Amino acid sequence: MFDSAILLIRNPYKSLVAEFNRKCAGHLGYATDRNWKSKEWPDFVNSYASWWASHVLDWLKYGKRLLVVHYEDLKQNLLSQLKKMVEFLNVHVNEDRLLCVENNRDGNFKRGGARRKRFEPFTMEMKDLINKHIMTVDKALRDRNLTGLPKEYLPR
Repeated sequence: MFDSAILLIRNPYKSLVAEFNRKCAGHLGYATDRNWKSKEWPDFVNSYASWWASHVLDWLKYGKRLLVVHYEDLKQNLLSQLKKMVEFLNVHVNEDRLLCVENNRDGNFKRGGARRKRFEPFTMEMKDLINKHIMTVDKALRDRNLTGLPKEYLPR
């Protein structure tokens, strides 16, 4: 359907936590301890972790021309990643517009600060499941001669 696409991949552990927070408490809120300890959390991990992997794998399988960008790289090196994305799309963007994005990187629509949970939300079973998906996605990226997942994603 598309001639080219930018595939943005986020660490699935961080993605799961962020999406569960959004699902339970909206775009700016945090899930309660009760949410994390409910049956809803393990069910969410089981379905969303496989969705994370299948989403990437489908784009790798069906995407004609892809640029893979890792969310954490985008956060850390916003300007260079945006330049790479714009170049990939073969679009001319005024340097001032990119600098404007850089100067307004924080924006209004994100959760304030990292709210630490008082417990580890991921059980060993959840970690095993997520890690299997990570390894599958990493292999698929490499099989397509793309850079694999960042080391921070990979199981230790």
